[in-house]
Amino acid sequence: MNMRVMTLGLALFLGGPGIGGAQASFVVRNVRVFDGQRVLEGRDVLVTNGTVARIDAAGSAVPDGIAIVNGTGRTLLPGLMDAHVHVSDSTVPDLHQAITLGVTTMFDMFSAGSRFDAMKAIERVDRSDVASVRSAGIGASAPGGHPSQMGGPPFPMVTDSSQSQDFVNARVTEGSDYVKIIYDDLASMGRSLPRLDRGALFGLVAAAHAAGKLAVVHAMSEAQASTAIDAGADGLVHLFNAATVSPEFARLVASHRAFVVPTLTVHHASCGESTGPAVAADTLLMPWVRPAMRSQVLRSFGARPGISCEGTREAVRQLAREGVPILAGTDAPSPGHAYGASLHYELQLLVRSGLTPVQALTAATLAPARAFRLNDRGAIAPGARADLLLVDGDPTVTIADTRRIVTVWKRGVVVDRARYP
Repeated sequence: MNMRVMTLGLALFLGGPGIGGAQASFVVRNVRVFDGQRVLEGRDVLVTNGTVARIDAAGSAVPDGIAIVNGTGRTLLPGLMDAHVHVSDSTVPDLHQAITLGVTTMFDMFSAGSRFDAMKAIERVDRSDVASVRSAGIGASAPGGHPSQMGGPPFPMVTDSSQSQDFVNARVTEGSDYVKIIYDDLASMGRSLPRLDRGALFGLVAAAHAAGKLAVVHAMSEAQASTAIDAGADGLVHLFNAATVSPEFARLVASHRAFVVPTLTVHHASCGESTGPAVAADTLLMPWVRPAMRSQVLRSFGARPGISCEGTREAVRQLAREGVPILAGTDAPSPGHAYGASLHYELQLLVRSGLTPVQALTAATLAPARAFRLNDRGAIAPGARADLLLVDGDPTVTIADTRRIVTVWKRGVVVDRARYP
């Protein structure tokens, strides 16, 4: 397969492929349906005008001349969602790679400048050959705090609570879909960077809510995460590495009705259990990872001596028992990760941590749609947009079957998995 990739400029976004394409009508016959929460056996799913029209028992009458897709032995799922990514300057190739691997919506957690503008342009036209994307824009951090140590152009910082409202106002004006707050000194990675003070954290959450925006927080210890929840954060976009976790943590998160994006693939890498090598060897996924990203999959943050993931896994189990919404997210393209591909391994880690396959699938479909207030997707139901993933096998029993991709649709349009922008 020719994996040719070209990085397109923003000027091409409004005229790129997949914009305004015909939204086909078709029926997926005799398919197992995972509707975002439940498993429905032996169904016919009719799609018209880019939305799900009906879900009937197999063998139902359909309009004459409609295209029929064979669903026997297959499972139809809502398009998957990755609730924590960082889209690169190669915006279109990133989002196209994701959709070819079944991820139809992604949530970017820090972007600025032309990269942010590119994502907003894609969001406006909702082109059918790339994953949909929402973005926090610039995240709030203390002067000298994470991620300023990674280089790049300077970005606005928050010194104290008096600047919280102005920072949020600027993000809203720019078009941020939600507010990202970084409450972390990187001690979990052996660093010691400045961190927002408690007053600034509380002020930023309050300002986000006053503006009608979700406030999501990057925190990498139980203490930091608990403080973020006390501040009123709507969600945590990481869990933390730990040998143990207190039972009060899950109860605290549940009592505040917050959600959690564990990013287990990131934490497992720190514990010496990187999923990168498995992704690199996966013949069901790697042909759709463009050459420019293949070396990224084999990179690693490096395991840190004495770091345990057992408390991380236990936190997932406790959160699930308390009914906390768990969202699947990868932090791609951090070392060891690739857009789209790594989400399938995040689902496997969620199952190994104690979720059922059905709970893990909800974490990548209905749960992020509800958490981020995208009420038109994440489910297969009449009126929902036809962002769909058809796979061989039954991932509601064997989660690894999500990798056995047959067809991806966005708004009822088939994604050309052999074509690269």
